[in-house]
Amino acid sequence: MAPLKGITPEGKKVYLGPVPINDTEAYQTFLNSPKGDVNEQTYLFSRLKLATDLSFYHDESWYNWLEAYRGGMWLMRNRYKKGQDSRTFLKNYVWHSEDTGRAHLIKYPDGSIQEAYYVLLNELDLLEETLKNDPRAAKHAAA
Repeated sequence: MAPLKGITPEGKKVYLGPVPINDTEAYQTFLNSPKGDVNEQTYLFSRLKLATDLSFYHDESWYNWLEAYRGGMWLMRNRYKKGQDSRTFLKNYVWHSEDTGRAHLIKYPDGSIQEAYYVLLNELDLLEETLKNDPRAAKHAAA
């Protein structure tokens, strides 16, 4: 069966951790940050800390949340180019492996497998929507 692209068979978006995100540590840290692409990407990889029951596929092997988090932070330190927006970064380094060309995958407890790229795009969409509807975000932006 082909991996899903960030959507359940019922048409619902899939995320790394709990939704809504307003009270998560990852969101609170982002809310109090200078924002920007680096902080968005750090937010995404921080969401991996909540994904303790997920498995992550990269280059022929499955990894746990901590290994995936460390791998994501390694990508940030070693592959991020200043000024690169989050969606471009994800497309360049998370969509498919640089070595094998295979998609990075996420396996959920129900056995479903999602392409990581699309799940992370869902996470970015969720972050943007949450910020738009959070009065605290406007207050931080004005400060």
